[in-house]
Formats: sequence, C-alpha cells, structure tokens
Amino acid sequence: MYSSESNLPDAEPYTIYEFQGNDSAKIPGYLVASTATLNVEQKGDATQSFLTFSNLDILNLNRFGSTREMLEEIADRLLKSQEPEIIVNIHGYSSTISDGQEGCQKIYNYVNEKIAQPNKYVFLGYRWAAENPFRQDESGTFQEKLRNAFDSLPILPGVIFVVGAIISIFSSAILLFLSPKESSLFHFLLVSSLILSGLAFTTIFTLFLLRTVVYFRDGYRARNYGVLDLVELFRQLDLILQQKGGGQRVKLSFIGHSMGCYVITNAIRILSDVFDDRAIGKQPSSHIGQMFCLERLILVAPDIPVETILPGRANFLRSSLRRFEEAYIFCNEGDLALRLTSTAANYFSFPARTRISGYRLGNVTVSRFRDRFDRTGYIPQYGIVNLSQQDDAIDRPYKYLEIRSSNREHRKLEEMRAFLETEVQAADFFTYFDCTDYKDEPSQRTGIVSLALQQPAINFWDYVLLSVAAIRKLRNYNDPQGVDTHTGYFEGKFSQQAIYELAFLGFQGFLQSLAPEAQEKARIDVLSKECSKRQIQVVLAPRLKF
Repeated sequence: MYSSESNLPDAEPYTIYEFQGNDSAKIPGYLVASTATLNVEQKGDATQSFLTFSNLDILNLNRFGSTREMLEEIADRLLKSQEPEIIVNIHGYSSTISDGQEGCQKIYNYVNEKIAQPNKYVFLGYRWAAENPFRQDESGTFQEKLRNAFDSLPILPGVIFVVGAIISIFSSAILLFLSPKESSLFHFLLVSSLILSGLAFTTIFTLFLLRTVVYFRDGYRARNYGVLDLVELFRQLDLILQQKGGGQRVKLSFIGHSMGCYVITNAIRILSDVFDDRAIGKQPSSHIGQMFCLERLILVAPDIPVETILPGRANFLRSSLRRFEEAYIFCNEGDLALRLTSTAANYFSFPARTRISGYRLGNVTVSRFRDRFDRTGYIPQYGIVNLSQQDDAIDRPYKYLEIRSSNREHRKLEEMRAFLETEVQAADFFTYFDCTDYKDEPSQRTGIVSLALQQPAINFWDYVLLSVAAIRKLRNYNDPQGVDTHTGYFEGKFSQQAIYELAFLGFQGFLQSLAPEAQEKARIDVLSKECSKRQIQVVLAPRLKF
C-alpha cells in the first residue's frame, strides 16, 4: 500500500471543479483543469487566472475544495457503483477556457438527459493549457500577443527582421523613382539588396506567423503539461481508490478531439506497463495501474500521424491502442484545420519523404468506390461498406481506407504499406465514420463538416468554396451556409449521438439506442441505414460484436 503523503507531486498539477447540478444528476460531472500557464514567465495564482476567463455559470464554486478532497469525492462515487466507469473528454488545439467548459457542459447535459443509468458513470472534462491566437486569455489580447511574439524573438532574428524590412522599403522606394538612365551597376545593387533583404525579412516573418498561430506552442504544452498532468490525475486517483479499499477495476473511456487525441494516446503510452508479459506477446491486457482498465477510445478529427494505423517500425502507438476494447475514428476529407494548418506545421518536423505520408489521422477517409458508375456518373455508397450481406463477416478495414487530396492524388493504405493478412494491424482496431458528405437532413444546403458534394474527391475549387464557408462560420456561427470543418462533429445531431453514446454505452448500447425494438442481428442493419440516410460511410472493426 502506498503512503498518501509520499506520492503527492511537488505542486498541484491540476484543480478540480464540480459542474452545476451534480447533486441531482444521474451522471455526475467534474472539470479537471491543468494549472500549467500559457507562458513560463506568468506569475500569480493559476486558479484565479482560470476562473477569470471561465464561464462561472457552468461550475459549482460553492463546493470547490482541495484537489485531494475532490479526488476523494470522485472515488466515493465510483465505489458506490457495481460497474464503475469514467469517461474523459479532452479538447483540442486553440481551445479557450470557456470553449472547453461549454464543450464539456454539452456532453454533461446530453448524457444526463439521454442516458438513464445512474450510479455507474463519472464524467470528467479535462482542460489542458491551450491558447487561442485571436481571443483574449491569460496571455492578453490579440495585440498584446503580437507584441509578445515580437519581443520574444532572439536578438539575431530580430535584427534580421528589422534590418531586412528597412532595406526592402528603401530599396523599393529608390527603384520606383530611379531614372532609367542611371548606372546599371547601381540598379543591379539595388535589385540585389531588395531580393536578399526581402528573403531575410520573409524568412523571419514566416517564423513570426508560425509563432502567432500558436500551433507549436500548443503542441509543446500538450506534450509537456497536458500529457503528464493527465497521467498524474490517474496515478493519484488510482492511489486513493486503493486506500479506500476498491475491489474492482474502473473502466476508462476517452473522447478526444484534434490535438486532444495526442494527449490521450501519449498518456496511455506512459500508463501502459512495458513489463507486462501479455504486452511482450503482442496481446496486452487492458489493465492500467492497480484500479483501472481501458474500455473505449473515440478520436474525433485526430491530429496525430496517419502512421498510427499503418504497419511498421514508425508506428509508436500500436501497442497502446491494442489495450482498448473498442476504438473509433470520426474523420472527413474536407477538414481544413488538419489538411492545411496541421499538415503544413508538421512539415517541418515529421520525418516523411512524401506528401501523402505527412497527412494526419483525421485525413483518412473511406475509399469512394470509383468503379461504381451509371449513366449519370458517380454512385456514392454510404452506410457500412465492409460488412458481408451473406454471412455478416467483416472484411479487414485497411482495404477500404485511403488518403486523398484530389482526384489526382489519392493512395489506399494498402498501397502505402504492406499489410499482412496473417497479422492483426493497428488499422483493424478502429471503426471509422467518414463524415465527408454527412448531413442530418437531405434538405440542408451544406454538410455538417464539409460541403457534402458527393464527389470522388474534393478538388482545388471545392476547397476554395469550402474555405469561404468556413470563414462564414467563423464570422457567424449560426450562418446556415457556414461549415465548421474541424469541430462540426459536436454540432450535428447524429454525430453527437454516435460520439457520446459510443463513449458511454459502447457499440452494443449504441445499437440498442438506435433500434430498441429490433432483434440484435437486425440492429446492425439499422445502423447502416441510419448512416446511409445521412451520407456517412462506415468501416467496422472486425473485433466488434453485434
């Protein structure tokens, strides 16, 4: 048995808040907030800074206690259950404090209204220190962030930036007023100085822009604070459950969005026991620590490498993913955040030789069945695409998955790597929901996360139109012609139902909620029809039972 004092960290890595209405809620909810600051120089009380930018209507501050007290309250709730489960939601890149809270509150309200299983679940929303570049937070206003970005430039790049800008401006001005009769040598020197200073200025300005979009800053905080603070949360909760005499393991399920998927998968890597004999035999147990076991993993628009599901030495997550009983990916071809921002940012660091290999896991899509044509052209196939109608056999998922960025550039996964039929691959662990053409209602003018064009691929001009729709959504979130390509999954009615119920109820429970009156074997057909109606392509994992 561990000592309660010797296992405490040097400083509290997180604080825990209770959601409003927990006393009467069927499923209690808590918000776990990392105390890591956005900037290392930041001083003051991290808790007070968090509350300054919080939506206080969501939190019950009247019952705010120490971290130890809140962990004990969570442990007590779990110990009352015959089948205790924790479901954790983790936000993604560029999420403000209030954004994360409102996203967690949406899940909390949904499950308390729709999932009537009291004294079983505890819902945790996990807030790691992400930063929005355009909105005010503890780093300041947008203008202050720009000033801080310039002030933090190292001396040499700062000098190059300023001198390059000055020389470029003066050279351009002189060239504008230079007489054609002037010395050709002088003209050559001016043009040369303009080109060199312009290149120097542009290089530093590009670095400045990369700093202001905060992608790398969020990546650093996710890697060094978000992951480790989440690990510490479960380490301490595991210890308290042991001290209270917990007799059964608590199931852990995760909902991750965008960079939050990186936090989850890397935390699981740390929590996994590398000395487990079953892990060495490539059949690792789902058990984590003394009191937990992994249950379900839902990755929504995951901002992690596509290598995660490919065979080969470069797949560093395969052993961790094997530990989950069920795993799901929600993806779409038109995800601008992943296709443009994330892919461009990771171009500098990800060791890929080809452009296709540099795409993210959220860019993986279901093959568009280009051989299906009639007189009118392309016939899309929606619903479950790898399920045999004769014997209900599920075909290997990798045969139905691809990376595509246009009609000219698309590669199936089996063309990117050699998949062995005799081995279970990482791609086989997941069930995939391709929401590229997803609509809740046929009458909707645009899709939920894309334009829903029902084409073999989204091409250049389609991306231009999609970018316009995304900008409209940013300017007015209620614009019916706007599209949120990265987080729209949490706005669609069916996608919300699928994500939340798969996380809380699992695949069998989700099927039962879709067709409570149908026989078990008929429910899978109902799922296929419901997805087909909404233009979603689904590839099932072979290990799912129905």
